[in-house]
Amino acid sequence: MKPEVFAAIISAIVAAISVVISVYGQTRIAQLTDRLTKQREAESREAQTAALMSKYRDPLLRSAIDLQSRLYNIHQNRFLERFYRQSPSAQSYAAYNTLYVVAEFLGWVEILRREIQFLDLGDLELNRRLSELLASINQAFGRYKPGDNFRLFNGEQRAIGEIMTIPRSNSEAIGYECIGYATFVKKMNDPEFASWFVNLKESIDAIANSPNIKIERLVLIHSRLIDLIDFLDPHCIRVPPKHRTRIEH
Repeated sequence: MKPEVFAAIISAIVAAISVVISVYGQTRIAQLTDRLTKQREAESREAQTAALMSKYRDPLLRSAIDLQSRLYNIHQNRFLERFYRQSPSAQSYAAYNTLYVVAEFLGWVEILRREIQFLDLGDLELNRRLSELLASINQAFGRYKPGDNFRLFNGEQRAIGEIMTIPRSNSEAIGYECIGYATFVKKMNDPEFASWFVNLKESIDAIANSPNIKIERLVLIHSRLIDLIDFLDPHCIRVPPKHRTRIEH
């Protein structure tokens, strides 16, 4: 074989090998790039999910804590009876503030329901569990037994939640938020607004003035609120275990 032919063959082989190596290298680079891109996207989704959950979880958790605390004090420490034996302003505070903590919780539940299309916990099981917990609280308020005290039917719960929410002006924040206590007290002077709380106010008055009245519904609602708090704060970071005591039947 002539040297020049041999050299040409070697050159062709080297060129072919170079092409193979180049193609392989480009393929590997593309694969690595794609893998890194997907990893960054996953991390970004996780960060967005964490931020979104914080926006929803924290106010819902705070309102659940406030409501369960009030129900516990009504049942265990006779909160309403004690305040109703004091001045008219103390009676008014006990009634209005109790109405507010119920309404604020329902308001955040309604906000969650409105914004649910944007909520993704990143886990279908977590989504399902949250829905179940909120449904169980809804049912505890609305079931026919035990008795009429503190009973709110589903439509009433939704309506109270609706009138408690207002749009946020900051487009980067949650679309809605709950009105504050001062605004709530002012709105109670509006007969249309206050009409949604008539039955609940009657229940509060009845509990305050009748020490032996049955209030099993409060125990049921309280227990299911503790279930929700356990779910939203599983590591007891925001609510220590000592503040999660269930009411004994």
